[in-house]
Amino acid sequence: MPTFTICRENWQRFKILELADPSCHIPAQTDMVIGSDILPQILLEGIQKISAPILAQRTIFGWILSGPITKNVVVFSTQVEKCSNATLSSQLRKFWEEEEIPQPPQISPEDQACEHVYATTTTRAPNGRYIVRLPFKEEFPKKLCGPLSVCCTSAVFLVWSDRFRKKCDLATTYNNMLQEYFDLGHMEHTKPCEIIANGKYFSFYLPHHTVVNPDKVTAKVRVVYNASKHLVQENP
Repeated sequence: MPTFTICRENWQRFKILELADPSCHIPAQTDMVIGSDILPQILLEGIQKISAPILAQRTIFGWILSGPITKNVVVFSTQVEKCSNATLSSQLRKFWEEEEIPQPPQISPEDQACEHVYATTTTRAPNGRYIVRLPFKEEFPKKLCGPLSVCCTSAVFLVWSDRFRKKCDLATTYNNMLQEYFDLGHMEHTKPCEIIANGKYFSFYLPHHTVVNPDKVTAKVRVVYNASKHLVQENP
């Protein structure tokens, strides 16, 4: 289909043919697209060159026209937009930054130590699960110390103990989960006191609480350890 209407003078040369689409000189919506596998079945004998470079070919639907159509340009407009040097410099810098080969990230000594722990301590259990040690810092536990934690953790424990007294079913479920941790060897009993040396605390009490999600199919109740709990920074 042409992108513009062909003038009447040029169109008179093709009116001597019985065209498949008499209005094909007017831009319109495409009605049908025929694939190359069907095209040989609709072509008939007969080709005419009425006006170069337009070619007319006969089909079972009538004559079809093909070839380029150009239109003389009578108006030509140019639009100039002012571009500041700052914008051009910014775009050029962005172009070079995108095209620049990325540099490999610098690995810190802490990351290297963590990778070393993973590479040297990773094992696989008989059930197929992988086991790896926690990447404690090298100064732990001789030099690394924390704040006073037993007071804040005890306060959290008292709050949840009061809630469990009001919800006995939840308390039973939570206690069963903690007992399972003991049975699996994930937890063990310890002394209820801080480890203090030279005014520094070398023990840490981690507060925990429960989260109930009734929509879960498997674990409706789970234990959450609040390692981001704000603790008191003070000396004993």
